[in-house]
Amino acid sequence: MGKGRGTVAEAAAAPRNEKMMDDVELACLGPASADRFAVRPLTRRPPGKGEIEVRVEATSVNPIDVRRSDGYGARLFRLMKAGRFPLVLGNDFAGSITAVGEDVQNLSTGDAVFGLKPASANGTHATHVIAKAAHVLKAAASREPCELAILPYSFVTMYLALRGTGLTRDNARGQDVLVHGASGGLGLLAVQLLAQWGANVTAIGWADSHSLLRSAGASNAVDAASKPFAGLDAHFTATLNFASWDDDLALIGCLRTGALGHATTVHPLLATIDRLGWVRGAVASMTIKRRHRMALPAGCRRYGWTLFRPDQEALTELGAVSSHIFLPVGCSVSLAQGPAAFAHVRDGKQGRAVIRPSD
Repeated sequence: MGKGRGTVAEAAAAPRNEKMMDDVELACLGPASADRFAVRPLTRRPPGKGEIEVRVEATSVNPIDVRRSDGYGARLFRLMKAGRFPLVLGNDFAGSITAVGEDVQNLSTGDAVFGLKPASANGTHATHVIAKAAHVLKAAASREPCELAILPYSFVTMYLALRGTGLTRDNARGQDVLVHGASGGLGLLAVQLLAQWGANVTAIGWADSHSLLRSAGASNAVDAASKPFAGLDAHFTATLNFASWDDDLALIGCLRTGALGHATTVHPLLATIDRLGWVRGAVASMTIKRRHRMALPAGCRRYGWTLFRPDQEALTELGAVSSHIFLPVGCSVSLAQGPAAFAHVRDGKQGRAVIRPSD
């Protein structure tokens, strides 16, 4: 390891200091518990090969965290050892490196970073987190931790959806793209990235967000509350559904002949498997997906159901644009006040929810 880089021994010793009792995590106790959350001591461990430990200054509560706290996706997440309560939720983080494991290059203790973790039982709603170095980016000096901690999960999920339609930085220029759910985190990031790629973006969002969407790069803004598809014809090269499964076929109907494709992040896969079990749920999901795929116009081949996973190409793109993309923050609380951040998201309030574990 390079000079100035923390060692595994340092990581093991790190909890043995005067602030040991400040090493805590926000445990989600599950829907059957009267007290849905509890702050409990965090047991730290040294980072392993290819890992780092980060002191978390900010982390986010995404809609998936709220749904997981209710038991959503339990069958799939249990398979990933991430579905049994109590567990710690959260995928995003921003903070500073406190220790570095073996075979980690270009990262040292003290570096300001942000990044993500895949779904696990040991998420990022904690004062410290172990993450793969490959899933971490250096933070731009111009950005605050709260601004960066709300980006990785949403950006990567959005990027995977874009890729599912066939859109790339190389082919997006001049293409007409329809983004449904543009007022939300995924949609707003999609508008910004597609505009930077040179696409002509039509954004479906709430009326009070239209000025924000235009400033983010949307060419047109359509009111989500006023039969948004009534005035849209089938001329789009790609459509993205970040809003409602009920609108999926209507979005497919907006694609032109020979379009690239359609992708949705609001598909029924996990809920169907939860309801019907693995075999019946998988069969039912494939049947639904096949029916929607058959609705694609002639010459269009791509139809995708997007599921989050860490992706190196997406993270590289995030690193390239992180200094000038944004999501508005609507709630920022301490770890002990974490349930308020969950309530903010559950109630559909504007702006992203941030937890500051180090406060």
